[in-house]
Amino acid sequence: MGDIPVFKRGQIVGARLAGTSVTKTASLCDVSRPTVSRVMSAYHQEGRTTSNRINCGCKRKLSERDVRVLTGNVSKKHKTTAAQNTAELNVHLNSPVSTKTVHRELHRVNIHARAAIAKPLVTRANAKRRFQLCKERKSWAVDNVKHVLFSDESNFTVFPTFGRVTVWRSPKEAYHPDCCMPRVKHGGGSVMVWAAISWHSLGPIVVLDGRVTAKDYRTILEDHVHPMVQTLYPEGSGVYQDDNAPIHTARLVKDWFDEHESEVEHFPWPAQSPDLNIIEPLWGVLEERVRKRFPPPASGSDLATILQEEWLKIPLTTVQDIYKSFPRQIDTVLAAKGGPTPY
Repeated sequence: MGDIPVFKRGQIVGARLAGTSVTKTASLCDVSRPTVSRVMSAYHQEGRTTSNRINCGCKRKLSERDVRVLTGNVSKKHKTTAAQNTAELNVHLNSPVSTKTVHRELHRVNIHARAAIAKPLVTRANAKRRFQLCKERKSWAVDNVKHVLFSDESNFTVFPTFGRVTVWRSPKEAYHPDCCMPRVKHGGGSVMVWAAISWHSLGPIVVLDGRVTAKDYRTILEDHVHPMVQTLYPEGSGVYQDDNAPIHTARLVKDWFDEHESEVEHFPWPAQSPDLNIIEPLWGVLEERVRKRFPPPASGSDLATILQEEWLKIPLTTVQDIYKSFPRQIDTVLAAKGGPTPY
Protein backbone atom coordinates (compact mmCIF):
# COMPACT_ATOMS: atom_id res chain seq x y z
CA MET A 1 0.00 0.00 0.00
CA GLY A 2 2.95 2.28 0.52
CA ASP A 3 3.56 2.45 -3.24
CA ILE A 4 0.15 4.03 -3.89
CA PRO A 5 0.18 7.85 -4.16
CA VAL A 6 -2.03 9.83 -1.80
CA PHE A 7 -4.05 11.15 -4.75
CA LYS A 8 -4.88 7.65 -5.96
CA ARG A 9 -5.82 6.60 -2.43
CA GLY A 10 -8.27 9.50 -2.38
CA GLN A 11 -9.70 8.38 -5.72
CA ILE A 12 -10.27 4.87 -4.35
CA VAL A 13 -12.01 6.16 -1.23
CA GLY A 14 -14.11 8.61 -3.25
CA ALA A 15 -15.21 5.96 -5.72
CA ARG A 16 -16.22 3.53 -2.99
CA LEU A 17 -18.09 6.20 -1.03
CA ALA A 18 -19.95 7.07 -4.23
CA GLY A 19 -21.21 3.48 -4.39
CA THR A 20 -18.86 2.07 -7.01
CA SER A 21 -18.18 -1.64 -6.59
CA VAL A 22 -14.78 -2.96 -5.54
CA THR A 23 -14.20 -4.52 -8.96
CA LYS A 24 -15.17 -1.35 -10.83
CA THR A 25 -13.05 0.82 -8.50
CA ALA A 26 -10.03 -1.45 -9.02
CA SER A 27 -10.48 -1.17 -12.78
CA LEU A 28 -10.91 2.62 -12.75
CA CYS A 29 -7.90 3.22 -10.50
CA ASP A 30 -5.72 0.54 -12.13
CA VAL A 31 -5.08 -1.36 -8.87
CA SER A 32 -5.96 -4.80 -7.58
CA ARG A 33 -9.11 -5.67 -5.62
CA PRO A 34 -7.11 -6.48 -2.42
CA THR A 35 -5.51 -3.04 -2.65
CA VAL A 36 -8.94 -1.39 -2.77
CA SER A 37 -9.98 -3.39 0.29
CA ARG A 38 -6.82 -2.44 2.24
CA VAL A 39 -7.24 1.26 1.43
CA MET A 40 -10.87 1.22 2.53
CA SER A 41 -10.03 -0.71 5.72
CA ALA A 42 -7.45 1.94 6.65
CA TYR A 43 -10.01 4.65 5.91
CA HIS A 44 -12.81 3.10 7.99
CA GLN A 45 -10.61 2.01 10.93
CA GLU A 46 -8.22 4.96 11.21
CA GLY A 47 -9.82 7.63 9.02
CA ARG A 48 -6.71 8.11 6.88
CA THR A 49 -5.82 7.96 3.20
CA THR A 50 -2.06 8.11 3.66
CA SER A 51 0.51 5.36 4.16
CA ASN A 52 2.22 4.46 7.42
CA ARG A 53 5.44 3.62 5.59
CA ILE A 54 6.89 7.05 6.33
CA ASN A 55 7.13 5.96 9.96
CA CYS A 56 8.93 2.69 9.12
CA GLY A 57 12.64 2.00 9.57
CA CYS A 58 15.23 3.36 11.96
CA LYS A 59 15.00 6.97 12.97
CA ARG A 60 17.66 9.18 11.40
CA LYS A 61 20.38 10.24 13.80
CA LEU A 62 20.92 13.63 12.20
CA SER A 63 18.28 16.30 11.82
CA GLU A 64 18.02 18.42 8.69
CA ARG A 65 19.78 21.21 10.55
CA ASP A 66 22.65 18.85 11.42
CA VAL A 67 22.93 17.84 7.77
CA ARG A 68 23.10 21.50 6.75
CA VAL A 69 25.94 22.03 9.21
CA LEU A 70 27.72 18.97 7.80
CA THR A 71 27.37 20.03 4.16
CA GLY A 72 28.43 23.53 5.10
CA ASN A 73 31.62 22.19 6.67
CA VAL A 74 32.34 20.08 3.59
CA SER A 75 31.76 22.98 1.18
CA LYS A 76 34.26 25.11 3.12
CA LYS A 77 36.91 22.37 3.38
CA HIS A 78 36.62 19.99 0.42
CA LYS A 79 39.87 18.14 1.15
CA THR A 80 39.05 16.98 4.68
CA THR A 81 38.66 13.27 5.44
CA ALA A 82 35.45 11.62 6.60
CA ALA A 83 36.95 11.19 10.07
CA GLN A 84 37.74 14.90 10.27
CA ASN A 85 34.23 15.82 9.12
CA THR A 86 32.75 13.48 11.73
CA ALA A 87 34.88 14.93 14.53
CA GLU A 88 33.97 18.50 13.55
CA LEU A 89 30.26 17.65 13.40
CA ASN A 90 30.24 15.82 16.75
CA VAL A 91 31.35 19.03 18.47
CA HIS A 92 27.84 20.40 17.80
CA LEU A 93 25.91 17.21 18.70
CA ASN A 94 24.65 15.93 22.04
CA SER A 95 24.86 12.33 20.79
CA PRO A 96 27.99 11.70 18.67
CA VAL A 97 27.57 9.84 15.38
CA SER A 98 29.89 7.49 13.53
CA THR A 99 31.83 8.06 10.33
CA LYS A 100 29.47 5.62 8.60
CA THR A 101 26.52 7.86 9.46
CA VAL A 102 28.31 10.88 8.05
CA HIS A 103 29.06 8.93 4.86
CA ARG A 104 25.42 7.92 4.54
CA GLU A 105 24.06 11.43 5.06
CA LEU A 106 26.50 12.97 2.58
CA HIS A 107 25.58 10.36 -0.02
CA ARG A 108 21.89 11.10 0.59
CA VAL A 109 22.45 14.72 -0.49
CA ASN A 110 24.56 13.59 -3.47
CA ILE A 111 27.99 14.44 -2.05
CA HIS A 112 30.54 11.69 -2.67
CA ALA A 113 34.29 11.32 -2.20
CA ARG A 114 35.96 11.52 -5.62
CA ALA A 115 39.54 11.78 -6.82
CA ALA A 116 40.48 15.42 -7.35
CA ILE A 117 40.84 16.37 -11.02
CA ALA A 118 44.41 17.30 -11.93
CA LYS A 119 44.40 20.78 -13.45
CA PRO A 120 47.23 23.01 -14.66
CA LEU A 121 48.32 25.64 -12.18
CA VAL A 122 47.48 29.13 -13.38
CA THR A 123 49.10 32.10 -11.69
CA ARG A 124 47.00 35.10 -10.76
CA ALA A 125 48.62 37.24 -13.45
CA ASN A 126 48.02 34.66 -16.18
CA ALA A 127 44.46 34.07 -15.01
CA LYS A 128 43.86 37.79 -15.45
CA ARG A 129 45.29 37.68 -19.00
CA ARG A 130 43.20 34.61 -19.86
CA PHE A 131 40.08 36.30 -18.55
CA GLN A 132 40.82 39.47 -20.51
CA LEU A 133 41.35 37.61 -23.79
CA CYS A 134 38.13 35.63 -23.37
CA LYS A 135 36.24 38.78 -22.42
CA GLU A 136 37.40 40.45 -25.65
CA ARG A 137 36.18 37.45 -27.65
CA LYS A 138 33.00 36.77 -25.74
CA SER A 139 30.92 37.81 -28.74
CA TRP A 140 32.79 35.48 -31.08
CA ALA A 141 30.63 33.01 -32.97
CA VAL A 142 31.81 29.97 -34.94
CA ASP A 143 32.17 32.16 -38.05
CA ASN A 144 34.84 34.21 -36.30
CA VAL A 145 36.79 31.11 -35.26
CA LYS A 146 36.79 29.79 -38.84
CA HIS A 147 39.55 32.30 -39.70
CA VAL A 148 41.91 30.99 -37.00
CA LEU A 149 44.58 28.35 -37.66
CA PHE A 150 45.37 26.54 -34.43
CA SER A 151 48.78 24.87 -34.00
CA ASP A 152 50.65 22.92 -31.36
CA GLU A 153 53.41 20.40 -30.72
CA SER A 154 52.86 17.02 -29.11
CA ASN A 155 54.95 14.02 -28.10
CA PHE A 156 53.99 10.42 -28.89
CA THR A 157 55.70 7.26 -27.61
CA VAL A 158 56.17 3.98 -29.47
CA PHE A 159 54.41 2.09 -26.69
CA PRO A 160 51.58 3.61 -24.63
CA THR A 161 52.79 4.81 -21.25
CA PHE A 162 49.39 5.24 -19.58
CA GLY A 163 45.87 3.91 -19.70
CA ARG A 164 44.44 0.43 -19.23
CA VAL A 165 43.85 -2.10 -21.99
CA THR A 166 41.12 -4.73 -21.53
CA VAL A 167 41.40 -8.19 -23.09
CA TRP A 168 39.04 -11.17 -23.14
CA ARG A 169 40.84 -14.25 -21.81
CA SER A 170 40.54 -17.33 -19.65
CA PRO A 171 42.63 -17.65 -16.46
CA LYS A 172 45.18 -19.89 -18.17
CA GLU A 173 45.70 -17.30 -20.94
CA ALA A 174 46.93 -14.60 -18.53
CA TYR A 175 50.46 -14.59 -20.02
CA HIS A 176 49.54 -15.34 -23.61
CA PRO A 177 51.37 -12.82 -25.88
CA ASP A 178 48.08 -11.54 -27.28
CA CYS A 179 46.76 -10.95 -23.75
CA CYS A 180 49.77 -9.01 -22.45
CA MET A 181 50.49 -5.31 -22.83
CA PRO A 182 54.16 -4.75 -23.69
CA ARG A 183 55.81 -2.04 -21.63
CA VAL A 184 59.31 -0.68 -22.03
CA LYS A 185 61.20 2.08 -20.28
CA HIS A 186 60.25 5.60 -21.42
CA GLY A 187 57.71 4.21 -23.88
CA GLY A 188 60.34 2.67 -26.18
CA GLY A 189 61.27 6.02 -27.70
CA SER A 190 59.21 9.00 -28.74
CA VAL A 191 58.39 11.22 -31.70
CA MET A 192 57.66 14.94 -31.47
CA VAL A 193 55.33 16.41 -34.08
CA TRP A 194 54.01 19.85 -34.97
CA ALA A 195 50.64 20.28 -36.66
CA ALA A 196 48.12 22.95 -37.59
CA ILE A 197 44.40 22.77 -38.29
CA SER A 198 41.82 25.00 -39.92
CA TRP A 199 38.06 24.91 -40.37
CA HIS A 200 38.47 24.20 -44.09
CA SER A 201 41.07 21.42 -44.00
CA LEU A 202 43.31 19.39 -41.76
CA GLY A 203 46.66 21.13 -41.92
CA PRO A 204 50.12 19.58 -42.20
CA ILE A 205 51.79 17.44 -39.58
CA VAL A 206 55.57 17.71 -39.36
CA VAL A 207 57.90 15.30 -37.55
CA LEU A 208 60.47 17.26 -35.53
CA ASP A 209 63.96 15.81 -35.29
CA GLY A 210 65.88 16.35 -32.08
CA ARG A 211 65.92 19.66 -30.31
CA VAL A 212 63.81 22.26 -32.12
CA THR A 213 65.20 25.79 -32.30
CA ALA A 214 63.65 29.12 -33.22
CA LYS A 215 65.31 28.78 -36.64
CA ASP A 216 63.56 25.42 -37.15
CA TYR A 217 60.23 26.96 -36.17
CA ARG A 218 60.73 29.84 -38.58
CA THR A 219 61.29 27.25 -41.32
CA ILE A 220 57.94 25.66 -40.41
CA LEU A 221 56.26 29.05 -40.67
CA GLU A 222 57.77 29.64 -44.09
CA ASP A 223 57.27 26.15 -45.53
CA HIS A 224 53.88 25.23 -44.05
CA VAL A 225 52.01 28.06 -42.31
CA HIS A 226 52.54 30.75 -44.97
CA PRO A 227 51.39 28.57 -47.91
CA MET A 228 48.42 27.32 -45.87
CA VAL A 229 47.28 30.86 -45.06
CA GLN A 230 47.73 32.02 -48.66
CA THR A 231 45.69 29.08 -49.96
CA LEU A 232 42.85 29.20 -47.45
CA TYR A 233 42.67 32.97 -46.90
CA PRO A 234 43.93 34.72 -50.07
CA GLU A 235 42.17 37.92 -49.00
CA GLY A 236 44.48 38.13 -45.98
CA SER A 237 41.99 37.33 -43.21
CA GLY A 238 43.89 34.36 -41.78
CA VAL A 239 44.80 34.39 -38.10
CA TYR A 240 47.55 32.09 -36.82
CA GLN A 241 47.69 30.80 -33.24
CA ASP A 242 50.59 29.32 -31.34
CA ASP A 243 51.44 29.22 -27.65
CA ASN A 244 54.17 30.95 -25.68
CA ALA A 245 56.91 28.34 -25.99
CA PRO A 246 60.36 29.99 -26.04
CA ILE A 247 60.93 29.13 -29.73
CA HIS A 248 57.59 30.80 -30.57
CA THR A 249 58.48 34.06 -28.87
CA ALA A 250 62.10 34.34 -30.06
CA ARG A 251 63.17 37.52 -31.84
CA LEU A 252 63.77 35.56 -35.05
CA VAL A 253 60.14 34.40 -35.07
CA LYS A 254 58.72 37.81 -34.12
CA ASP A 255 60.63 39.35 -37.04
CA TRP A 256 58.99 36.84 -39.41
CA PHE A 257 55.51 37.82 -38.22
CA ASP A 258 56.41 41.49 -38.60
CA GLU A 259 57.52 40.83 -42.20
CA HIS A 260 54.27 39.04 -43.04
CA GLU A 261 51.94 41.24 -41.00
CA SER A 262 49.70 42.01 -43.98
CA GLU A 263 49.23 38.31 -44.77
CA VAL A 264 49.22 36.54 -41.42
CA GLU A 265 47.73 38.01 -38.29
CA HIS A 266 49.26 36.60 -35.11
CA PHE A 267 46.68 35.59 -32.51
CA PRO A 268 47.66 36.92 -29.03
CA TRP A 269 47.80 33.94 -26.70
CA PRO A 270 47.79 34.01 -22.89
CA ALA A 271 50.26 31.79 -21.06
CA GLN A 272 49.11 28.56 -19.37
CA SER A 273 46.12 28.15 -21.67
CA PRO A 274 46.29 24.71 -23.34
CA ASP A 275 42.59 24.27 -22.53
CA LEU A 276 41.74 27.04 -25.01
CA ASN A 277 43.72 25.50 -27.85
CA ILE A 278 41.18 23.39 -29.72
CA ILE A 279 43.88 21.28 -31.39
CA GLU A 280 44.47 19.58 -28.03
CA PRO A 281 41.50 17.16 -28.34
CA LEU A 282 42.81 16.06 -31.74
CA TRP A 283 45.96 14.72 -30.11
CA GLY A 284 43.74 12.31 -28.20
CA VAL A 285 41.96 11.31 -31.41
CA LEU A 286 45.32 10.71 -33.12
CA GLU A 287 46.64 8.71 -30.16
CA GLU A 288 43.57 6.48 -30.24
CA ARG A 289 43.92 5.86 -33.97
CA VAL A 290 47.62 5.01 -33.61
CA ARG A 291 46.93 2.48 -30.84
CA LYS A 292 44.34 0.72 -33.01
CA ARG A 293 46.88 0.04 -35.74
CA PHE A 294 47.96 -3.56 -36.24
CA PRO A 295 50.74 -4.36 -36.21
CA PRO A 296 51.62 -1.58 -33.77
CA PRO A 297 54.68 0.62 -34.35
CA ALA A 298 57.91 -1.11 -33.42
CA SER A 299 60.25 1.87 -33.71
CA GLY A 300 60.34 5.63 -33.84
CA SER A 301 60.40 5.62 -37.64
CA ASP A 302 57.35 3.33 -37.73
CA LEU A 303 55.54 5.62 -35.32
CA ALA A 304 56.38 8.72 -37.38
CA THR A 305 54.97 7.09 -40.53
CA ILE A 306 51.80 5.94 -38.76
CA LEU A 307 51.26 9.37 -37.19
CA GLN A 308 51.38 11.04 -40.62
CA GLU A 309 49.07 8.42 -42.16
CA GLU A 310 46.48 8.52 -39.38
CA TRP A 311 46.52 12.31 -39.16
CA LEU A 312 45.33 12.55 -42.77
CA LYS A 313 42.52 10.07 -42.06
CA ILE A 314 40.90 12.16 -39.32
CA PRO A 315 37.51 13.30 -40.70
CA LEU A 316 37.12 17.03 -41.33
CA THR A 317 33.77 16.86 -39.50
CA THR A 318 35.68 15.92 -36.33
CA VAL A 319 37.82 19.05 -36.69
CA GLN A 320 34.79 21.25 -37.34
CA ASP A 321 32.96 19.87 -34.31
CA ILE A 322 35.97 20.87 -32.20
CA TYR A 323 35.94 24.35 -33.75
CA LYS A 324 32.30 24.72 -32.74
CA SER A 325 33.32 24.12 -29.11
CA PHE A 326 35.58 27.22 -28.95
CA PRO A 327 32.82 29.68 -27.92
CA ARG A 328 31.88 27.28 -25.11
CA GLN A 329 35.51 27.17 -23.98
CA ILE A 330 35.48 30.97 -23.84
CA ASP A 331 32.36 30.89 -21.65
CA THR A 332 33.95 28.27 -19.36
CA VAL A 333 37.04 30.38 -18.74
CA LEU A 334 34.90 33.47 -18.12
CA ALA A 335 32.81 31.55 -15.60
CA ALA A 336 36.01 30.46 -13.83
CA LYS A 337 37.29 34.07 -13.77
CA GLY A 338 40.25 33.04 -15.90
CA GLY A 339 41.14 30.03 -13.76
CA PRO A 340 42.19 26.64 -15.16
CA THR A 341 39.73 24.39 -16.92
CA PRO A 342 40.16 20.73 -17.92
CA TYR A 343 40.80 19.86 -21.53
